[in-house]
Amino acid sequence: MRAAQINAIVAEASVEQLLQRIMELEHVTAAELARRMNAKPPQISRDLHGGLSRATLSRLVMIAEALGYDFMPAFVPRTKDRRREKFIEAYRGLIPNVPAKASAPVKSRTGLVVRSRSNHTKSVDRKIA
Repeated sequence: MRAAQINAIVAEASVEQLLQRIMELEHVTAAELARRMNAKPPQISRDLHGGLSRATLSRLVMIAEALGYDFMPAFVPRTKDRRREKFIEAYRGLIPNVPAKASAPVKSRTGLVVRSRSNHTKSVDRKIA
């Protein structure tokens, strides 16, 4: 896999897009997520529409837990060796399928890994960029 392909994969999926895809997979609405987090729906709406790019780690942990996921930050070396490629290949296979936006992709400043603990799916690690 080329570095350009890897960078494209990472850039395609914003935190918000991935969260929305996880919510779809888990059949959780924004209202239900707000209820689970004891939050107000406008807070969740802000999160889903750009707010997560500025979210604290504790906020991301709370959201992951409300969805039945574990939150795990990941540091990935920028080297162009096989270890990085293997990580990105695994990442690509684990993240929810998120269609790319028509506009320019949004680059996330946070790298996240979540582990599903849903009763609907078996436990898998998913890297969220």
